[in-house]
Amino acid sequence: MNEDEIFMNEAIQEAKLALNEGNWPIGCVIVLDNKIISKAHNQVYSKNNKLAHAEIQALQEAQSILLQNKKKATLYTTYEPCPMCFGATILSRIKRVVSGINVDNSGSMHLKEHLPKLFRLEKFDVEFVQGILSKECYEVFVKGEPTKELMKEGLLNNKPQI
Repeated sequence: MNEDEIFMNEAIQEAKLALNEGNWPIGCVIVLDNKIISKAHNQVYSKNNKLAHAEIQALQEAQSILLQNKKKATLYTTYEPCPMCFGATILSRIKRVVSGINVDNSGSMHLKEHLPKLFRLEKFDVEFVQGILSKECYEVFVKGEPTKELMKEGLLNNKPQI
């Protein structure tokens, strides 16, 4: 198992916590120097807060460390970040984003090509790796009640995107 898979497994554990709480089953960990500096899971429903995405919560928890270590940390998330989480990731000066799945094409990492000139500067650039442990991420994601609703409506693919 390589480093990305090891830390994605940690994000999957967070996604399972979200699943058990009735939230979108998405988990996130942020790693600096091979150590997890924060971890979180989606809590949109349990906190009754549409901003309680896994990535946002993990970024908030690690913010002071990230500001002292710009362009050094990696964010692992079981689901490709949405537009809000993408923006927060860029502003937090994350070096790499590693994701598992993006089954409804709502992930927004492709937006980096369309950012305003200021945010296309090198200091805001972020590497993106996708498809890490996608099968495992998908297996957790499809068990969630919110996910099942979208599947009924035909809004999700039935296979992981690798």
